[in-house]
Amino acid sequence: MEIKKEILPKSRAKLVIKISSPEMRGFFARTYNKIAPTIEIKGFRQGMAPRSMTIAAIGENRLQQEIIDLALRETFTEALKKENLIPIAPPKINIKMLKDLTTDTAALEYEAEIDLLPEVKLGDYKKIRIKKNDQKIEVSNDEIEQVLSHLARTRAEFKDISRPAKAGDRIEINFEGFDKGVRLENLTSKNYPVILGSKTLIPEFEAKLIGLKKGDKKEFTVELAPAANDKKRPLDFKVEILETQEVILPKINDEFAKKYQKKDLADLKKAIKEDILKQKEQQQQRNIENAVLEELLKIIEVDVSDSLITQEIDRQINEIRSRTAAMGLTFEKYLENLKKTEEEFRQSLKPNAEKTIKIGLALGEIVKREKIDPKDKEAGHKALEKLIGYATK
Repeated sequence: MEIKKEILPKSRAKLVIKISSPEMRGFFARTYNKIAPTIEIKGFRQGMAPRSMTIAAIGENRLQQEIIDLALRETFTEALKKENLIPIAPPKINIKMLKDLTTDTAALEYEAEIDLLPEVKLGDYKKIRIKKNDQKIEVSNDEIEQVLSHLARTRAEFKDISRPAKAGDRIEINFEGFDKGVRLENLTSKNYPVILGSKTLIPEFEAKLIGLKKGDKKEFTVELAPAANDKKRPLDFKVEILETQEVILPKINDEFAKKYQKKDLADLKKAIKEDILKQKEQQQQRNIENAVLEELLKIIEVDVSDSLITQEIDRQINEIRSRTAAMGLTFEKYLENLKKTEEEFRQSLKPNAEKTIKIGLALGEIVKREKIDPKDKEAGHKALEKLIGYATK
């Protein structure tokens, strides 16, 4: 077997592999001896018919394909070992020359293009420095009250009303949006619930609903952008009020706290404060990690292959599929809401996918240099902790 290696851009390599006639005869014999005993030919015991008749019964196309498959599988693996290459994706095979594999002059030559784990050039990560926010994390009473208010709204009761709706009331509406007479599907909905004043809707739109009663219909114009990246312009709306209700909030007291398994209101407030504090600490840690990783990206040189980026995009899309499925939403509907095709969505993920790969490769290099066990599931996290330690000391 002859091997010629060529290193290509973007962490790729091309192997040209030529298999001699003696080697191909060996692949032929092994393939023939495996298949022949399974072939039945009238007048002969299985495996005992003349070779020409057996080949005819097997079919030359099937026999040649199985010989090629065996030859490619074994010679490609051997070539990788000889050239000390580790592929990260299946190779792209192109057969350049093929001589009749059932004769003594059989020969095979093929090209195999492979993606390799990129070479990582990492600068002095121990010199990375970031500004650490040493300000003490605090939780204000307003923040605690906001959480209590939210909890109260989740346990609110609703009472039907016949009076005009005002801020704080719950309404349910049908609405249609039009741009110069053309109905806009993204600005059209049925049985849409909203608490007036909750800022769920655009303020200018919501203001037009104040004072309406159940059964009322109204047409009005509001200036807004019909879609992301569009300029604001006058759009026409038709609205029907299906339901109006007064929102009756529970009193926030000791009895309310007991519904959340707390002994009294003070205990509930304490738990809320601790939770907010924990969230702020976690966010602060994420901010530190992100700042360090942004600096890390500045000192790494790596040529990321397209296949690695594709694999990362596939991983991210699979995660999104799982999350949307858990919410009872199909991935197709998710794309529809984003107003993107799958290809457009994949392209939008590409920059972040490449960034994620570079960070992973850089942390992998730190794992090696810091002599962290690469088999440890927490190896990447430990490398990041080392990096943060250097950057904040």
